[in-house]
Amino acid sequence: MSVPSERPAAMDRRVRTETHSDAATAGLGAAGRRYLVSLLGLTAVMLGGLGAWLVAQGGDHFSAISRPDDRAWYRNFGGDRVSEIQDQDLFFHRIGDSVDHARQADIVILGSSLVSFAIDENVIRERLEQPHGLKFYNMAFLGVASGEFARQVIHKHHLHPRLWIVNADDGGGGGNFFHRNLSRSFGADARPIPSTKLSRLGARYEVIRRNLRWRFEDATRNVRRVFAAPRAGAIPSFDRDDRTGAADMRGFPRFLADGNPSVKMTRDPDCHTTPDIVANARDFVQSLGAPVVLTLVPNYHGCLTQVREIAQAVGVETALPARTDYSSWDGGGHLDGRGAADFSRDLVAAVEKTRAFQRMRGE
Repeated sequence: MSVPSERPAAMDRRVRTETHSDAATAGLGAAGRRYLVSLLGLTAVMLGGLGAWLVAQGGDHFSAISRPDDRAWYRNFGGDRVSEIQDQDLFFHRIGDSVDHARQADIVILGSSLVSFAIDENVIRERLEQPHGLKFYNMAFLGVASGEFARQVIHKHHLHPRLWIVNADDGGGGGNFFHRNLSRSFGADARPIPSTKLSRLGARYEVIRRNLRWRFEDATRNVRRVFAAPRAGAIPSFDRDDRTGAADMRGFPRFLADGNPSVKMTRDPDCHTTPDIVANARDFVQSLGAPVVLTLVPNYHGCLTQVREIAQAVGVETALPARTDYSSWDGGGHLDGRGAADFSRDLVAAVEKTRAFQRMRGE
């Protein structure tokens, strides 16, 4: 037989204990919430301040690392430990002003890093744009051998210049411009181009992340070098001009040096194209919807035979300077500053002689 008076007493003790525990938990929860609110508020203030500072910097896109004297130039490539590039996201997702300027161009040149190094924008301005009243745009992509990425950018954003110049390089067997792959390569680091899989919001995040990372590296580089040597074989950073697409390669070793050796095109001239490449080239040219002229930036693995065969099979003209011995900073792979100026002058002269250019001027 139970004692009725004991059950209420035990229950009272249990209720008082639970009430005290709830009160303590509630008090602790309130303190935690206040701490969390303060932390979030401080974070919001810091992020707001950082955002306001980045907006005040101006430039091609939000967070861009620009030149103080010319905001149209933005850092396009960099990374002390891991090399990354911006223009694939900027062009594919129309972030910044590059695509808008490319839309205004009368002539657009396409190609890989060979074109990035070989086109001198000052020569183009003096020899082509000013005399003829034309706008030229360099839409080459460093590390991207195939033209498929450029083709997707062109169709995605409806680029319609009056003349296309295509650097029809086959990469010496390492990647043809008229292949259809979507990959990029920085030295031994080769991988699919992520821009084509990202949403526009995801691409914006990546652009901001890279710029913040590069800013942090800039601010801490001297301190970090006290503890660790720079990465061997790192590719130098470079800027790009959103108005012209030009790349500033002055940071590459010996790019501005005198006495660099000239390009020697040592490949066997019996280097013919293939039916698959011709078919891809025909589809590519037809998809551009404007006259196309093929060229080739001289390099040690270049093959002029293929360019001429493709042009003849597809029914387009070539603009091939008579010289191939332009100076190179890296032993014949890419032109240096002097080589780029010389090649750009010769390229303009060759393009001016094409029927496609003369028809465009007549129009």
